[in-house]
Amino acid sequence: MGSTSAPGFARVEVVRLSGGDGLWVVRAEGDLLDADHPALDAAVRPAAGCAAVVIDLALVPRISAGGVRALVGCARALEESGGRLLLATTDESGGSNLATDGALTVVGSVAEAATACGGPARGPAVEMPSPRRPEQPDRPDGMGVVVTTATKTPDAARAAPPDELLRLREEVRHLRAKVRTHPLISRAQGVLEERYRLPDEGTAFALLEASSQRFNVRLRTLAAAVVTVPAPRSLDHEWFPGRKRHSAPPLAFAPGLRAASANAAEVLSAVLRRSMEVTETGMGNVQLVDPITGDLRIEKHHGLDDDFLDFFDRVGKDGTSCAQASQQVTRVTVTDVATDTIFDEPARAAILAAGSRGCHSTPLVVPSGHVEGVVSTHHERPVGALSAAQARALDEVGAQAGRWLEWYQRTVVLDALEDLHFAGSTWR
Repeated sequence: MGSTSAPGFARVEVVRLSGGDGLWVVRAEGDLLDADHPALDAAVRPAAGCAAVVIDLALVPRISAGGVRALVGCARALEESGGRLLLATTDESGGSNLATDGALTVVGSVAEAATACGGPARGPAVEMPSPRRPEQPDRPDGMGVVVTTATKTPDAARAAPPDELLRLREEVRHLRAKVRTHPLISRAQGVLEERYRLPDEGTAFALLEASSQRFNVRLRTLAAAVVTVPAPRSLDHEWFPGRKRHSAPPLAFAPGLRAASANAAEVLSAVLRRSMEVTETGMGNVQLVDPITGDLRIEKHHGLDDDFLDFFDRVGKDGTSCAQASQQVTRVTVTDVATDTIFDEPARAAILAAGSRGCHSTPLVVPSGHVEGVVSTHHERPVGALSAAQARALDEVGAQAGRWLEWYQRTVVLDALEDLHFAGSTWR
C-alpha cells in the first residue's frame, strides 16, 4: 500500500512588533509536497504593514523535495516584491534539510522569528506601570471567578467607604448600559406597535420581554433582531415559513456545556475561560459585533478593571488589536502595548493602567468568513508569538464559537421572533 499524505491546511495571523511593523504568520498543517499547499498561497499575500512572512512548519509531518523547491520559490517571490520569508521549524519537521539551502532562512519558532525581527523575547524583565488596583472588596463577574475592581481617583476612595464606592460605580455602569440600550429597545417597540397595531409601547415591551424570557434570549439581542430582520410577508402566517432547523454545532472546547440548550452568556464564558487557559493568563474579554452599528461590544470579561471596561465598552473599526482582528479576520498579537502604534494614547493608557502589556485577539469566525466577535487575552508582560499548539487551540475555539453563535442567531433567536410574531398577531 502507498503512503497517504496528510491534507494541507493553513491558518494565518498577524504578530505586531515593537514600533509598529508586523509579521505575517502562516501556520501550515499537513504534508508539504509541492506548491499547491495552501500555506504557500497565503504566504505570498501578506497583510499590509507586515515586514516579513513566517511559515510555521511545526505541524507539518513531512516536507518533500518538491516542497523544499516550492518554499525556495516562495522566498524568491517575496524577495522580488521587497518582502522576506522565514521558516519556523524543528528537526522533527525536517528543519535540518531546509537549512542546507542558502535561499531559506530557518529559525526555531515563530517567537524566535519575532525576536529576530525586532519583537520582545518571551517574558522579559521590564519595568511595568503600576495598575490601579487598590485593596478593596472583590466582586464576581458572572463566570464563577472573582475580579478585583479598581478606583480611578484616590480622593473619591477616601471620600466614601469601599462598599459604598463599589455600589456607586456599579450603579453608574448600569445607568450607562441602560442609556445605550434604551434607544434600541424603543426602536423595537415602535416597530412592533406599528406592525401589530398595539395600543401602546408598554404592550410592545411586554411582548418583547415575554419572548425574551421564554427562549432565554437577551432583550437587547431580541430587540436588535426585530429591527434588523426583514419583516414577515404576512401577519397571518409564520415569519420564516419553510425554515430548516439544524442541530447545534458541537463545542468540543467546553465538554461540560450542552450546545443545544446553552445560552449565549454560558458559551461566551466558556470561550473566555478556555482562551485564558491556552494562553496562561488571568485577564481577558469577549466582544460581539453589534448588528446595528458594526462596533465590537464587551460581553464577558475577567481580571480587567472598571476603567478598562468603561473605556472599551464599544470599539469601532480601527485603533485596537481587537478591531484589527475583526476587520482582517485573523488573530492579532500585540507583543508590547507600550510601543505599538496601533493604539492612540488614551487607549494605550487605559490598557496599561489595567495591567496589560501584551495581548492576543482571536476572531470568532463562521464558515463563510463573517466575524461574530473577538476574544482577547491580556498579559502582564510583553508577549512573544504563540506556539503552534496554542495557535491551533485558539483557532479551534474561535471557529467552534463562531459556528455556534451563527446557529444561535438562525435558530434560537428566530424561534423567539416567531413566538413574538404569533403573540403580536393576536392583537390585530
